[in-house]
Order: sequence, then structure tokens, then C-alpha cells
Amino acid sequence: MNILDESYIRNIKLELLTNSDLTESFETKIDISRRFNNKIRLFYPNKKLINVITDVGGVLTGSRAIKCHLLNGRPLLDRKCNDWDFVVTQDMAFDICSRMNINVIPNIGNTISVEKQRYWVHPTYSDSYRVGIVDVHMIVRENLPSFIESKKIRISEFGYALSNKISLLEYLKKSSNIDEYNKHLDDLTQIIINFNSIKNSKNNFGN
Repeated sequence: MNILDESYIRNIKLELLTNSDLTESFETKIDISRRFNNKIRLFYPNKKLINVITDVGGVLTGSRAIKCHLLNGRPLLDRKCNDWDFVVTQDMAFDICSRMNINVIPNIGNTISVEKQRYWVHPTYSDSYRVGIVDVHMIVRENLPSFIESKKIRISEFGYALSNKISLLEYLKKSSNIDEYNKHLDDLTQIIINFNSIKNSKNNFGN
């Protein structure tokens, strides 16, 4: 198992998570088109479910949300994502389950994972990764996280998505799911490299 230098985790927490207003240091922007893997997207797994979650006000989080955040016009993460992670309230989840014929009681704190017509329920977001790759995670919470809305698309704030990814990496480090651990480790490594590159460019060239 590869291990990321803990000092980089501490630095990224300090510089990105404790900075309450990144706009003071960087030009920030949301590009909602980056939530998709391809420019041509007439068909993709669970398109209807994703549209329904978006329609009721679900907040996109996870790697797809991080991909949408740009600092000084540059992304911190750029890779193909297999899953869609949404935070929804219990009321939203009941509406989604009714409209999509998902026969699950969406209790607060649970995660409903849907792969086409199959679904699983998990007690926590981290546990949902034990079933392997799925298309959509609906993370049921009492309240929605802070988000940025563009064209009726809600993207979780960068700090929320990044903090969850760091917590998930720490959880997976203790599990036997090496593939998932390495995926999130690669994500954090790319985020750290890109963030330092953006920061150094700003310091060196005033961008």
C-alpha cells in the first residue's frame, strides 16, 4: 500500500480547509460542465436518476464536485469518475425513491448506492465502497452541506468535498480495499501537486 507523506495532508488542510475564503487568495470559479467525463453525453448510466436528484436539489459532492472547482482557471483534479455522489435530505430521498421506484426507507445517516436497476443500503458513506463500483451514491443527511449553485446545479463547496475525501482516505487506510484507497490517494496526490503549482505560479508571476 502506498502512503502519502502526512505533512502534505497537514499542509493542504491548513491552506485549503482552514482558509474560510479562498477568493482572498485565488480567483475561484465553478465549471459545471466538468462534472461529466465526456463532451458528448446523450447517454450515460443512471441519467434519469441523476436528473431527478438534481431536480429535487441534491448537492453533488465527491471527486466530480472537486473537478468542477477551478483556482485561477485551473482544475485541482482531472480524471474520469465512475461514480456520482450526492448529498440529499431525507425528504428529498423519499421523493427520489418514489419517483424512481427504489424500494428503500432512506434513513438519515444511510447511503443508498444505485447501479442501474440494483441498489444497496449502507450505514455510512465509507462502507458504501465495500460493494465495489456503483453509479450513484445518495448520502442521506439531516441538512445539506454548503454549496454553490450554477444553472440549477448544486456543487458542494470545495472544502466540504476535500475534507470528506481526506476522511475517506484515512478510513480506507485501515480497510482491505486497496484499489479504493489507491484511487483516493492518487486524487489527493494530484490535488496537492496542482495546488502547489497554482500557488507557485501566483507567487512567481502574480497570476
